[in-house]
Amino acid sequence: MFKKVISAVLAITMVMGMCSCTDTVSSQSPSSNHSSSQSEVGSSVLDKSIIQPTANYQFSPESLEQYDEKFISGVNGFSAQLFKNTVKQDLSQGKNTLVSPESVLFALGMTANGANGETLEQMRNVLCKNVDMQTFNKNMNKLIAEASSSADFKFSIANSVWVKNKDGITLSDQFSKTCKESYNAELFFAPFDDNTARSMNSWVNEKTDKMIPDIIGKLDADTMAVLLNCIAFDAKWQKEYKTEDVNENAKFTNSKGEEVTCAMMHSTENNYISDKDSTGFIKPYLGGKYAFMAILPNEDIRLSDYVESLTAEKFTALYNSASSNSKVIASMPKFTYDYNAKLNEPLINMGMSNAFDSAKADFKGITNDTELFIGSVLHKTHIQLDEQGTKAAAATAVTLDAKGAISREEFRYVTLDRPYAYAIMDTETGIPVFMGTVCDPTAN
Repeated sequence: MFKKVISAVLAITMVMGMCSCTDTVSSQSPSSNHSSSQSEVGSSVLDKSIIQPTANYQFSPESLEQYDEKFISGVNGFSAQLFKNTVKQDLSQGKNTLVSPESVLFALGMTANGANGETLEQMRNVLCKNVDMQTFNKNMNKLIAEASSSADFKFSIANSVWVKNKDGITLSDQFSKTCKESYNAELFFAPFDDNTARSMNSWVNEKTDKMIPDIIGKLDADTMAVLLNCIAFDAKWQKEYKTEDVNENAKFTNSKGEEVTCAMMHSTENNYISDKDSTGFIKPYLGGKYAFMAILPNEDIRLSDYVESLTAEKFTALYNSASSNSKVIASMPKFTYDYNAKLNEPLINMGMSNAFDSAKADFKGITNDTELFIGSVLHKTHIQLDEQGTKAAAATAVTLDAKGAISREEFRYVTLDRPYAYAIMDTETGIPVFMGTVCDPTAN
């Protein structure tokens, strides 16, 4: 399975719990039968003043036999570029990093369905070059349809669209229909006050199994809509570590050249990977659908330089190099940490500038009531790796602000005993769900 030919370095995000029909979605209060038919999400985490108009919608994914090759190739490049551009500064400072390209892809994919003209072209070229939005949506829909959990692992994802109702915002038919039918997104109308921000964070907290308690701060007066994506991952190792496999007093040389003490787990693995710049191994989770891929740069290559050189093709080739011809004596430290980043600057550098420019952005496909631009793309992740397995979560928030807003803030953007990179892979598609780096396993 590890040798399966792939062409993607994408992070797959699936979503849960969506909403109803294809009528125009208005900020006016829906009929009482809507407000009384709230789902478990609505009743457990949302303020009573928030309307969830489409709680009973049943998600029926569109049938697609196989992924479009251009889609795989386009998302391939997005994942590698997003990872590099996001972690570059933090990695140079010796910080642990973790990005879920899939989470960002789904949040921005929904947003792109409301873009027009040059704004749409830039977003489409960054997210999935050479693929039209209809094809993109169908393939994203397939990723959602194939997402699953079992007794062996949990893989859950949720999408939602939050609309400010005080200013009479009305979503276009097509945008709301696409978000519901292609992305399985829940739709909420709310006043965008402090209670709304708390409700958004409660929703994120629940959808990430409490691994990410919040992502939204105080909502700006000019914020008209927020698009949220969450993913939660929990899987046990196919072969768990025993007590005697763990050295609690092992040494790890961090990115500053300092020696720290950590708990190091030892095992024998069957899948060795290598290229001219690195070696590593692939360790499967229970059930075999997911696996942990550890990448250790050669001693003469700094981790930051290795990540900077990473391309989709290089990552894919490394994953495909997996060989079971020789056993791997593998040692890996336990670690737990959180990571967060504002993705405006990385995405602008990747070519998505118009969407963030209040003078150039065109999101008339979302609403004709006011002109919108992306105010911020916020991303948070969490990971815990130990003897039993791995728990990880990601959340992405895209805020859409009204043009003429106040000035925005300035944006500041194989023994594993030394800094290394890793990915949590979907072994059936060759897609990385998460991509990260460990510079110091003792740092939270």
